[in-house]
Amino acid sequence: MAKNKFKYSRKIISNSIVYRISMTVDLVFFLFEIILMMLYFIGNYQTFQDSSQLLILKILFFSSIFTSIFSFLLLIESLIKIFSENKKIKHILNSFFLFFCIITGIFIMEFSNIIMYLSEGLKS
Repeated sequence: MAKNKFKYSRKIISNSIVYRISMTVDLVFFLFEIILMMLYFIGNYQTFQDSSQLLILKILFFSSIFTSIFSFLLLIESLIKIFSENKKIKHILNSFFLFFCIITGIFIMEFSNIIMYLSEGLKS
């Protein structure tokens, strides 16, 4: 009887709690970038002040840097998990999402950097 009592306590967990929290943080920052992009475009339409638009662009720039680096590190961990664990489909899907986050983060980072550069104007 005592042998079956703790039957489920030895269950192997494929994802550590740190990996799950990291994926959640990455998703939150990705959604934060999307919301900031929408806020920037709405601000252009509704004529926000220039200082507000520049603040949005700076936050967007640093957020996209963080998301790209964080996604890259998680992508490396996901690729390691693909080759070392049995549940490969879940890690392959995570890898596609992380690759998409990296590409989107780089695009948004370049977009915000170009707009900030153009908004400075010509200096003579």
